[in-house]
Amino acid sequence: MREVNCSSSSQLTDAFPVCVASSAVMGLSFGLGFFGNAAVLWVLVRRSKENSFTLGLMLSLAVSDLLTLLPLPLWIWAILHDWTFGSVLCKSISYVEYWCIYCSTLCVSLMSFQRYMQVLHPEKWAKLGDRGQKGLLAGIWILSGVLASYAPVQREVGCELYGFQYCYQQFRNDAEKIVTLVLEMLQFVICFFLLAYFYCRLHRGVNESPFFSSNRMTKLVTRIVLAFFMFYVAVPIVNVMIIVAVSLQNESLLERFELAGKMARALTFLNSCVNPFLYTFSFRGLQVSSLSTVDT
Repeated sequence: MREVNCSSSSQLTDAFPVCVASSAVMGLSFGLGFFGNAAVLWVLVRRSKENSFTLGLMLSLAVSDLLTLLPLPLWIWAILHDWTFGSVLCKSISYVEYWCIYCSTLCVSLMSFQRYMQVLHPEKWAKLGDRGQKGLLAGIWILSGVLASYAPVQREVGCELYGFQYCYQQFRNDAEKIVTLVLEMLQFVICFFLLAYFYCRLHRGVNESPFFSSNRMTKLVTRIVLAFFMFYVAVPIVNVMIIVAVSLQNESLLERFELAGKMARALTFLNSCVNPFLYTFSFRGLQVSSLSTVDT
């Protein structure tokens, strides 16, 4: 990261239009997603006595999405007025947010596997038992915490590349930056592959069964895969561009692509808004149409 003098206001920088656009997207995400996930969380907590793995998975998804959205007002303020909350809060919020984002994507991936096994291979899924299912839920949170461990190490408060004080991701060298970007791309590729694979297999199996509504399943599969792809696909594309700019040592391209990265990451918060509607309400309708499936 090159040395720059912090300007008195981020409005003086060329990055200001992107900052306004990304903060607007985050504001929309917070306004819609906070209340949506809070409502879903309230409904799921009231039904927690049912001891259902599906409900437990949705509960984890709602909690992780809610915790992802909670710090957005701080990020919006920091984007428009500089980061004034100190280094400890910078590192803490960054870790919790990365932790919850990883948890959310893992929950979505596990949900596709769970639906596939539960609907098409219920006997095998039943062998997992209550203890095994609780272990899977706990494993998601533990694995997410491990995957997010790099976030507080790389986060620092200082003069950003665009001339204002911010809680930014600082890399010691280009190699560390490239490795981090590649790992983030792998997360998207693996999660999207699992989503597409298990839901396509599920759709094919359901389509061949007279006990399920293939039309409802087709709509659900399409919405889930398209939503995840639409809100996350910009991140790996921009990461590739940043890697190219770093490899070419082109500072002008790097600045442009990193600005694009800010916008791409802001769009991922919209996924936390649609999750309550896609998963909770869609799966409720799916369960009504598949009464022969036993949820344990």
